[in-house]
Amino acid sequence: MQTSSKKIQTAFRLDENLLMRAKLRAKREQRSLNSLVEEALERMMPQELEWPKVVIPTEISPDILAMRLPGKATFTKEEIAADERLAHALGEI
Repeated sequence: MQTSSKKIQTAFRLDENLLMRAKLRAKREQRSLNSLVEEALERMMPQELEWPKVVIPTEISPDILAMRLPGKATFTKEEIAADERLAHALGEI
């Protein structure tokens, strides 16, 4: 299980009985319900289902450059950091 990844809060509707059983198991194992559910999901999701990293050449293609703000020659580090999609497209993630 990854421990250094970004955590995102979410919500699910679960069968009441299933939730009760999960809470009891987590308590019995002296751990949080969150860690129990996260471990179960990790076991169910093979690593190959992760999004592939985009490898780009050192030169940025004209299609990517066309996404930049009007009048901008290049992206600043702040712009890349502020836009996860752009960072992914540029291979920064």
